[in-house]
Amino acid sequence: MSHAPHSPYTQPVPNSPSGGGGSSKNTVIIVAIVSVTMLLMCGGVLGLGYYAVERLAKEINAVNYDYMIDDEETPHALMYALKENETIREQVGEMESVEFAAEHNLDNAIYTENYYYRVIGTDGDAIVRAELSDKEDVWFDRVDWVPDETDLDTRVELETLPVPFDLISSHETYELIKDNEVIKNEVGNVSYVAYDWELTDEYTEIEDTSYVLSVRGDTGKTHVRVAFDDYDYETPERIEWMKDPENPVLIYGEPSEDSEMEKENPSPSNQDSAESETVDPETDNSDDAEISE
Repeated sequence: MSHAPHSPYTQPVPNSPSGGGGSSKNTVIIVAIVSVTMLLMCGGVLGLGYYAVERLAKEINAVNYDYMIDDEETPHALMYALKENETIREQVGEMESVEFAAEHNLDNAIYTENYYYRVIGTDGDAIVRAELSDKEDVWFDRVDWVPDETDLDTRVELETLPVPFDLISSHETYELIKDNEVIKNEVGNVSYVAYDWELTDEYTEIEDTSYVLSVRGDTGKTHVRVAFDDYDYETPERIEWMKDPENPVLIYGEPSEDSEMEKENPSPSNQDSAESETVDPETDNSDDAEISE
């Protein structure tokens, strides 16, 4: 309802008859009923909207919860991040595994980036809460230890190592190239190894068990192509440095069969170039004869 200075509902009607009071009252009552009805409808819509948003959030969280149960990447990264933490070592001994603590993640009513994990070691286990980061090259913004599982609100922040890989498949590659002199000369100390979608699509075949990974260091960035031993993409058998993607340099493992075959049987284009450089003896002799004449 309008509240402008000349609204008919807020200003008296000029020259109105004295008997018009009843109609004015009726008008006011009708307007009041309409206003209350609109408010109730708006309240209902707002209420429905709130419950719809809450339900959607719960459904999103349920999907995310199911994903996190099956997720292997985050526990692997968390195990690396905590591998030198003294508090965890005192609680569990030598770490053996990290698992998603499903029983402590059931109460999340909305989509969250904070999840509870159980760290299992040789001497026991402990609950930690990991706050996942939305930064590209950072896994965790914070990791807390929960001393008492019955009181999840009491937590102690833990020191963690930066995780230098994005996937399990990148981890082993990191371990193999971090001390490689070729890579160190190119990028300095390796800080992060990550899957490169575009270059993998461009420089590997769909049936290959190969990825192209970006390698970042404190002085630069480069790429390597990694051939894995199977479709689990966990154990590299060959790593090539791709400073020149058309002519990669082998830095780990044995040459591929394709490169060996290329050496033994040059491609037609290479053969043509080689033949064009070969001098025909008859042509060469005739040229000499012409010169002598």
